[in-house]
Amino acid sequence: MKRCDIVIPVWNEPDVTRECIDSILKRTDYPYRLIIIDNGSDKETEDYLRSLKGIKGLNALLIRNDKNLGFVKAVNQGIRASDAPYLCLMNNDTVAQDGWLDEMAGVMDSYPQIGLVNPSSNTSGQSPDPGESIDIYASGLKRFKGEIQWLSTARGFCMLIKREVIEKIGLLDEAYSTGYFEETDYSRRAGEAGYAIARVKSSYVYHKGSASFKKIEGAGALFEKNERIFYGRWGRPVKVGLFLDAINPGRNIDRMARDIVNERHQIWIFLKKGLPWPVTLDHYEIRRVDLNPYFFGLVSIYKIFKRKKKKRIDVILTDNEAFGRILKMAARFHGSVVLVRAGDDDLKAVLAAKSKDF
Repeated sequence: MKRCDIVIPVWNEPDVTRECIDSILKRTDYPYRLIIIDNGSDKETEDYLRSLKGIKGLNALLIRNDKNLGFVKAVNQGIRASDAPYLCLMNNDTVAQDGWLDEMAGVMDSYPQIGLVNPSSNTSGQSPDPGESIDIYASGLKRFKGEIQWLSTARGFCMLIKREVIEKIGLLDEAYSTGYFEETDYSRRAGEAGYAIARVKSSYVYHKGSASFKKIEGAGALFEKNERIFYGRWGRPVKVGLFLDAINPGRNIDRMARDIVNERHQIWIFLKKGLPWPVTLDHYEIRRVDLNPYFFGLVSIYKIFKRKKKKRIDVILTDNEAFGRILKMAARFHGSVVLVRAGDDDLKAVLAAKSKDF
């Protein structure tokens, strides 16, 4: 029978940690073992974690560090202690919902090419409506049983890994020290080793968001340092904006979108409302934005400038030559590369150049 080791690094936050572990105890039917890394927590948290040994029937391993070794080293301690066919890295500020692990493991069993999976989560945009409980929202996702959305990167808040992936690519890279970008780097290494990554739509884990990281001094500087390490190794993911006011019969949008995300970039397709969606691949990095069909040009320009400071579009694609001319004339204001009726080679060259620009 398959089993999963759930590795949870903990540094203080006893109330948050208790809620996380309680949710696992109450809502996990899949066979599992808890591997908890106490990263030098204070006495209240340490005492709580030690009390878990008294829970009848709980299969748990507690590893105590005298000081905080950092998130990545703690995770690697847990990975080394693991021997199960599946391993789940889980933050202590998460709350699992019914069937969360069964659903993820079921997808792993069904797709041999998948090496890493995430559950659905507010972290990746699946959030309850105002006034809707997390439980009700999560139960509504069960209708998507067995369905997936492809990802370029697995998020580390709750990441299920096949044992064979660990055996092939090893541990998290401790160059990322305390954290940030370690799971992004691991995802790239898994992809280079031939494994696919997916989100399991019917599984749900709520993520409160970096409870421990918020207390780390210099977190912003750490993020920037690790970002530079990652970009230096793999290049920067490029944001592409494709503006479609008509479907060009000579352009294969579906293939172009696949090529872009296969290179770990992101494409936003700004579509005149009423046009058919031209992409068949369900991928997190292929985003759709429907725009007013009567003011498509003006609204498109507004969207471009609105995103200038935050999530700026790096490369703008259009088949509308008049629209393209306007955007090229305004390039010094919006800062994006503008390509009109771009061929595959032209687009590939621009993406490669922009990826190195950081």
